[in-house]
Amino acid sequence: MNRQELETRLRQELAIPFYNAKIAESDYSESEFQEMKAELKADIEQYAHDYVNETNTNG
Repeated sequence: MNRQELETRLRQELAIPFYNAKIAESDYSESEFQEMKAELKADIEQYAHDYVNETNTNG
């Protein structure tokens, strides 16, 4: 899949409609997509976890 297809799938599968990735123009395999998806999901979950903890700590 190309960069545009990869971005579209990430937006759909992770439910982040306004996500704009800075991804190189290239052809990506399904395994590369799954790896990027897993990393992005982990980053989002970590951000949410950190944000919730920060908010709870500060009141």
